[in-house]
Amino acid sequence: MSDIEFLSAEQVCDIQKATLPMAPSSNIGLVEGAVSRIINEYLYHGTSDIFELAALYLIAIAKAHAFPDANKRTAYQAALMFLDLNGIFISESDNLIEITVKAAEGTTNIQEIAKVLKHQRSAAE
Repeated sequence: MSDIEFLSAEQVCDIQKATLPMAPSSNIGLVEGAVSRIINEYLYHGTSDIFELAALYLIAIAKAHAFPDANKRTAYQAALMFLDLNGIFISESDNLIEITVKAAEGTTNIQEIAKVLKHQRSAAE
C-alpha cells in the first residue's frame, strides 16, 4: 500500500485493553470504521502528511465511542503509537491531553492537532 504503516483495528483494541484490562469488550465494528476512515482518507483523499494522519487517529477513535470507557486515552495512545511505528517519537504532554479532549468534543480540527503533534516532536528532539 505505502511506506506508511497503519494501525489495525486489533491493535487499537489491544491499546484499549492495555489501558483498561478489566473493561468490557469493544464494539469491533466501530473500531474498524474508525481505522478505515484513516486509511480511506490516505487512499482516496490524498492525505499523506503523517501528522495529519495521526490527528485523524485521534479524532476518529475519540469520537467513535467504540469502547465502554477510555476512548480518549485509547485515541491518544493510538496516535502516538502510529507515529512511533512510522519512526516519529512524540513526548507526552499536557498539550496533547488538552487537544485530545478537544478532539473528542469536536472543538478542534485535523490541522490544529497536527500542529500540536509537530510541536511535540520538536520538543522531543
